[in-house]
Order: sequence, then C-alpha cells, then structure tokens
Amino acid sequence: MSSDTEYLELIKRSGNRAVHVNPPHGLDIHLTESGSDWLWSVYSVFGVLAIMYACFFFYQEMKNGSQLVRYTMAGPFLISLFEFFQYFTYASNLGWTAIQAEFRSEDVSHSATNMYPNMRQIFYAKYVAWFLCWPIQLFMLEMAGVTINHTAQVFSTWEMIHSLLVQIIGFEYWVISLLVGSLIHSTYKWGYWVMGIFVAFVVLGIQAKRQIGDLQIRGVSLGMYIVAVICILLYFVCWGLADGGNAISPDGEAVFYGILDYCIFAIWTGYLCFIICKYGEWPEVEANPRHEMATPDTTSEKNIPDSPRASGATAIEDVTESGEEFEEEPTDAVPEEDQVERV
Repeated sequence: MSSDTEYLELIKRSGNRAVHVNPPHGLDIHLTESGSDWLWSVYSVFGVLAIMYACFFFYQEMKNGSQLVRYTMAGPFLISLFEFFQYFTYASNLGWTAIQAEFRSEDVSHSATNMYPNMRQIFYAKYVAWFLCWPIQLFMLEMAGVTINHTAQVFSTWEMIHSLLVQIIGFEYWVISLLVGSLIHSTYKWGYWVMGIFVAFVVLGIQAKRQIGDLQIRGVSLGMYIVAVICILLYFVCWGLADGGNAISPDGEAVFYGILDYCIFAIWTGYLCFIICKYGEWPEVEANPRHEMATPDTTSEKNIPDSPRASGATAIEDVTESGEEFEEEPTDAVPEEDQVERV
C-alpha cells in the first residue's frame, strides 16, 4: 500500500503545479488549476507553431528561396513567439495584479480579503502580447492584399504606408485603452472601453474600405476577414464580461481569450502565410501617389528650337543660322510700274 500511495503522490506532483508554485496572494477571484491546464494547452500550440515557422524560415534561407516567402515567414514566427511567451506567463499564474472589482457578480462566498466587491486577478501580460502581435498581423494582411491577384496593377507606396500606420496606431490604441481600463476600480473604466471600441469601429471601417474596396479581396479570403472582424469585436465583449463587469471567472476569461487568440493569431495568421507563400507575387509599386496631378512635361520643350520672333529680319537670321536654305527673290524682276507703262 505504501508503494501505491507513493505512486499516486508522484502522479499528483507530475501534473500542473503552477497555481501551487505561484499561489495568488491577496486575491478572492483568481485563476484555478483547471484554467491553468487550458492555458498550458494554448501555450503548447503556439510553441509548436513557433518551432514550425522557424524551421520553414531557415529552410527557405538555406535553399535561397523566394524573398517574398522569407519575408512572410518572419511574421507568423514572431507572432507565435510572442504568444508563446505570453501564455507561458499566463499559465504559470504570473504577470498579474490585484484590482477590486466594480460589480459583485463573481464574488466568492468566503472572501480572503474581506473586501466586497472582491479583489480580482487581472493579467496584464496578455495586453503586452497583443500590443506586439497586432502590428505584424496587420502587416501580413496588407501584404496578402497587395501580392495576390493584382496583375499589372500599380500600388502607391505612400498609400500602403498611410493605411498601415492608421491601422497600427488604431489597434495599439484600443489595446492600451483596455489595459488601462482593466487596472481601474471605479466605473470610469468604462470610459476607456468606450474610447477603445469607438476607435476600433473607425479603424475597422478604414480597413474594410482598404481590403474590400481597394484591394478587392474575395472568396475564402473575404470570409476569413469577416470572421476575423467578428473575433476582434468579441475581444471587447470578453473584456466587458471579465475585467470590466466581473461576470465570468478568470478561468472562463482564459478560455474565451484563448479561443479568440487561436482564431486570430494561429488560424488567420496561418491562412495569410499560406496564401502569400502559395499565390503571392511581388507587386508593382510606385513612389508617387496614384492620383497625383500630372506635371507639365518640360523635356520635350527643351528639344524644340526657339520660335522666330516678330521681326522679319530676326526670323531670317534664325532660319539661316540653323542651316536651312532660304530662297531669295530674283534681282532682275521688272517692277509693276514699268510693266504698266510698257502695256
């Protein structure tokens, strides 16, 4: 019996011990072992993806593959690496702070802090990962749009830079707004949520015009883009239920955010990487804006000889100096008056 007991104790110790090794102090509502188990599974997926993308990247480097493919592989590798780092921190029950909830929806019956509403565990590490991942994701979306199905179409460098800058700054804005709002106890946190979702709607409108109107994505790519937009809006819903409204537990929050990150940074990123590597071609890019007003062409004017001026003498000089022959009137011509007299 002693051997069986030791075996069971060994099995228990070999499991997920993150919550026990890094226990939550001064918290009432916190991550449990079940939530940590789910986060470790998400961590494993992004770890495998990071290794896979790294292998593909070095394979393309060794065989001196397409430059477009090599540039593309760097994007999903970095995204997977950032998410890999974030979910290791999240699953290990690290990277958090204690904030008193505004509402008592998820309060525990026996409070450890004797504070009502209870103290809730807020994980700020996920916001850091989103801040790093979204610029790369938006770059890949733009690259997929300009490299596929645009034969003989010329793109403006300034339009691409302008579109990317607006999208990146807008997405970074709503990530920071959700982070700041989650660290505030009072109802003023919802002001940051409103500002974040307002900017998200504006930027998504600009992005939709760019992707659907200018780059004309269609078919499966359009369907994937619509699903991605829905997932982006669901981030705000999850925040409202978790860090904002305290309506779901940290375990439910981890599952919700984990599924959204799966859809955005694993499935959608993988799809963009696949279509760029499979069907992408270097686009034709010009430095000037596409709708720039035409400037007068002065090169042809330089080759045109100066036009003769009004005076006849000057005109003759110009023509004779240019080497052209000039026919003079015969000197023996009879004046008109003499011809009349003879008649």
